[in-house]
Amino acid sequence: MLEILEQQRAAHFSELPVPLAIRQDRLRRAVAMIEENSGALCAALCRDHAHQDQAAAMRMEITPALADLRNSLRNAAIWMRPEYGHGLWGRLARRGDYTEYQPVGVVGLAAPATLALRQTVSLLANALTAGDRIMVQFDSATPHLARLFAELSPRYFSSLELHILDGQAADAGAFAKLPFDMFVTGVPAEADLANGGAPNTGLSGATIQPSGKSPVIIGRSADLAKAAEQVIASKLVKSGHISLTPDYLLVPAEQEEAMASWLWRAAMHLRPRMAGHTEIDLPLSDAKLARFNRFIEDARARGAEILVAEPPDRRGQTGVQRMPLHIVRHATEDMLVMREEICGPILPLLGYGDIDEAISAIHRHKPPFAIYYFGRDGAERSHILARTISSAIALDGRSLAIAQAGIPQPAAGLNLATAHGEAGFHGFSRARRIYR
Repeated sequence: MLEILEQQRAAHFSELPVPLAIRQDRLRRAVAMIEENSGALCAALCRDHAHQDQAAAMRMEITPALADLRNSLRNAAIWMRPEYGHGLWGRLARRGDYTEYQPVGVVGLAAPATLALRQTVSLLANALTAGDRIMVQFDSATPHLARLFAELSPRYFSSLELHILDGQAADAGAFAKLPFDMFVTGVPAEADLANGGAPNTGLSGATIQPSGKSPVIIGRSADLAKAAEQVIASKLVKSGHISLTPDYLLVPAEQEEAMASWLWRAAMHLRPRMAGHTEIDLPLSDAKLARFNRFIEDARARGAEILVAEPPDRRGQTGVQRMPLHIVRHATEDMLVMREEICGPILPLLGYGDIDEAISAIHRHKPPFAIYYFGRDGAERSHILARTISSAIALDGRSLAIAQAGIPQPAAGLNLATAHGEAGFHGFSRARRIYR
């Protein structure tokens, strides 16, 4: 199962951004899979639930499942539109900040035992419209439906798009522990069965993978001095202990030495200027100081060069424990500073060749909460926007601090009454705020 998940994730990153045409094609194939095999699916449902007949299965599960898929197919283009500023002028001008909806990535769906087809297909409609790739684990109470889906799926989908497991109870625990970008368990909502109404669908549980480190991408067209000053201004506040503080820099390999020098200069000159206006240093406990020193020693032992930015006014001071900013040149992925969360005054620099190498470095980590990009190359900027995933991205040094409280997270606000249609699409998408 883990191998399939890793293959799906690699295919997901290689396909970004997922075009509307591909999403619509997958929805059409899902409609065909259900419609062309409706009789066999009803029979499987009846074998799994002895009290159900074919007519009830068609009315309660097949028909509403197809309605959800077709509704998503009709509206996918509308739901995918970026959301611009508030008011008529914001929508007409299409300037400034905006929100776009990106795929979450690889989604794990644990199907329920009741209304299994209806619920599962409704969630599939949401995930396919969002551009996600999916693995489905059916409940052990629906073995015939699980077996039939596992037989039908390869006829309509690549296993890199949709992979069906057969619902064996022995696999359920292992499936839930896989490192999905989003893991969902579905449950049926109350239905107005007396009036023949179709039930709503919802998510009883939606677990999102935590965000990873926030990188800064320095393009070859960037003003290094300006970028260094803005990065350091953010990193010095509360010794890097605030939300959206850059965690590491991706720098063109031939500019790494120059960028490190600019960062060191900015740290030496900005700290005295910021003192008195902003809280700069935070006292460190013995445990935190030891942890940061362990990171530095590990980086040094693995070949990194450490630049310590300690202004003269801080040297020789005693009393409260503090740590100056440490700039780590020639950082590599095997170092602790890249494998563990820092939340402190350490700033690693990684060199890259072309921009795709920088993007691949970001993809090796969990999707970041924020990405910063510095550069004046419009094509490169567009490429980064298209090929990366994050909850926010700041272009040309735009600060994210003013908006950190308002950035939505995937699956935020989903409930049993609204997890279908556009609300379901939003729940299976990552809402990304672009700051320009």
